[in-house]
Amino acid sequence: MSKTITILALSDIHGKEYSLRSILESSLNSYRIDAISISGDITHFGSSEDLKKILGIVSEAGRPFFYVLGNCDPPEYKTGINSLGVCLEANCHKIGEVAFVGSGGSTPTPFETPFEVEEDTLVRNISGAYSKCGGSATFLVTHNPPLGAVVDLTRGGAHVGSKALRDLILKLSPRALQCGHIHEARGKETIGKTLVFNPGPAMRGNYAIVTLSGENVDVQLWTV
Repeated sequence: MSKTITILALSDIHGKEYSLRSILESSLNSYRIDAISISGDITHFGSSEDLKKILGIVSEAGRPFFYVLGNCDPPEYKTGINSLGVCLEANCHKIGEVAFVGSGGSTPTPFETPFEVEEDTLVRNISGAYSKCGGSATFLVTHNPPLGAVVDLTRGGAHVGSKALRDLILKLSPRALQCGHIHEARGKETIGKTLVFNPGPAMRGNYAIVTLSGENVDVQLWTV
């Protein structure tokens, strides 16, 4: 029988320590959290020291955690920093029977932010991580959303997600994909057989609780 795993999902912290600590305190007091996942923009155009500081706060929670960087993070640390957590950049990490893979950064923006990648890089990283997982994975973590109906919709009404990422989801059918990047696109939707969700910006107290049990995935969106 598969063990139920509960994940605290965060995105777009943007260096806001107070909001992060509030979320950690509230969620850890309310749920039996097995792991914490972060889908990028951990800092706000920050340095390595800024990244260490925020990941250090997450580490204080005493739970395994994994992450990818976002377009506002320093790309030179896209494969991890100082053994703080597990960086999922083109990487596979397993908790029990659940396999996690990821790819960070965003597709090109009009703002020329520090960590931008082309769609083919995003897809290649995930495909490579899948092979490290033995050809399958349960949970994808990206900063960039796939092209969708909800999770990539800007305030101006444009869908800015990656079509290549959407096509890959339809091909691989992971159980869940966590993204971020578009602050106003907090929500969840189903693409093929995959539950895709954006927990919303943690800098504003938003987070999600994800429960994985067998083939079932449940995502609840919360705000402190």
